[in-house]
Amino acid sequence: MMNFLLLGLAAIATASRPLPTAVIDSGAIVGTTTTLPSSTAVVNKYLGVPFGKRPVRFSPPEPAERWSTTYNATKWGPACIQEVSAAVQLLFNLLDMPPPLGGEDEDCLNLNVFTPANASAGSKAVLFWLYGGSYRNGGAAVPQYDGSSFAANQDVVVVTINYRTNAFGFPADESIPLKERNLGLLDQRLALDWVKRNIAGLGGDPSKVTIMGESAGATSVDALVVTPPEPVPFRAAIMESGQTSIKTPVDTTRKQYNQSWQKLLNRTNCTSGDTIKCLREVPARELKRIATNETLVFGPIPDDFTMARSPRQRRLNSTHDESSIARVPVLIGSNGDEAITTIIGQNDTRKFLQPYFGNLTDALLARYPLGSPGAHTEHERLSLIVTEFQIQCVTSLYANESAIAGIPTWRYLFNASFPNNEKGYGAYHTSEIPFVFGTYPQQNKTHFEEDVSKSMQKAWADFAKDPYQGPGWEPEPAIGIFGDGVKAGMSVKGKKPLKSVDSKKIDFRCPLYTPVYT
Repeated sequence: MMNFLLLGLAAIATASRPLPTAVIDSGAIVGTTTTLPSSTAVVNKYLGVPFGKRPVRFSPPEPAERWSTTYNATKWGPACIQEVSAAVQLLFNLLDMPPPLGGEDEDCLNLNVFTPANASAGSKAVLFWLYGGSYRNGGAAVPQYDGSSFAANQDVVVVTINYRTNAFGFPADESIPLKERNLGLLDQRLALDWVKRNIAGLGGDPSKVTIMGESAGATSVDALVVTPPEPVPFRAAIMESGQTSIKTPVDTTRKQYNQSWQKLLNRTNCTSGDTIKCLREVPARELKRIATNETLVFGPIPDDFTMARSPRQRRLNSTHDESSIARVPVLIGSNGDEAITTIIGQNDTRKFLQPYFGNLTDALLARYPLGSPGAHTEHERLSLIVTEFQIQCVTSLYANESAIAGIPTWRYLFNASFPNNEKGYGAYHTSEIPFVFGTYPQQNKTHFEEDVSKSMQKAWADFAKDPYQGPGWEPEPAIGIFGDGVKAGMSVKGKKPLKSVDSKKIDFRCPLYTPVYT
């Protein structure tokens, strides 16, 4: 399997160096240290630190209790219970994506902090990471998300957290009060509150927090922006390949969540009486088995507390009601081949598109002639259509409307492909993450690959340090492009890790989809 971090970063903890210690509101913690070949800086790592007590199943999180002895924060904590279907596991295998380190458990509300060892109290900008996984799986203890490179090379503090997913994080039971159903989002808010209370003692400035996430993590970031806690505990937001404000016809719905919940009740014989009490008595591994085998779908529902019912309108109306959302600078973007791995086995483009576009399908296909750039095969053509329809054009519309609302907005496109990382799938969904974190494979890397990673990491860090100055290129409608070309199959002269173009050059087909977005 691809050893994202252990091979690439060669983290070395020296026996002669004293272990770092800190005091947080729960008590004292002791961590470990790392030095990287790419930097002379020493990074302190505090791993698996509880920000919440063991959660009661299907109940909101509560802050961690105090401990009387020094807490050992030298090892990864467990991830929350995972739901990984056979199809998703196959994809993970194809992409050499390892499971979270530290195993999994319901007692999973822990986080990791990566901080420069020389950071004085409250001095550094903070990046707060939320993982993706379709709200069904994911964990902070994944080698790709190790913040050591970020902290060492960009002089920032990185926090990665766990939050509950699948049925454990988003129970769709009507007996639960509406504001207590999006448990995974409540977990995120509790972790943000932990950062506000504790990060200064770990070198971070609580007034300089940037929330960032990918896929479901990016939709979580958007939910925090549109329905923020009070007072707002962050000052900028980064969304990679996801948002929640603009809906597409293929997005999952509350009806699907309710149907999945009913299946879970049926399979556990918890259909009558106190269903929550009944489900709490079912072993976690059995709930996981049912959800995985049945491919049950769960996710957040609008409650106007953790997720807005009308997020798009909230953003547009925020010019008149600035308190309705967190009007913080935004960096949002997508990848050149987002859908290439999610449509494996799909080659009938017309059949795939017909349910969504009906009589417009043929006209749509005419705009993507087979053999054109990015559509050399039927599979590539379908990938290009789904990439643009589901993510790229939604991202474009989001950035445009955000700028119209007067919110400082920057946009990027990741379009880099390298033989030691892309597995033949180009710039697929999630492939930008190891470049942002600096955890891409070091074996057989190229200088250009290294330059792309450094450029992305610096852009993210610069944005966190001064979000109103931006990540290093012009704001919307410009787009910063990381990689070889404007789009998969297209090229530009001169390999530069970062270039900037007008977004119209890559969004020329997006008006096709605007009418179906809500």
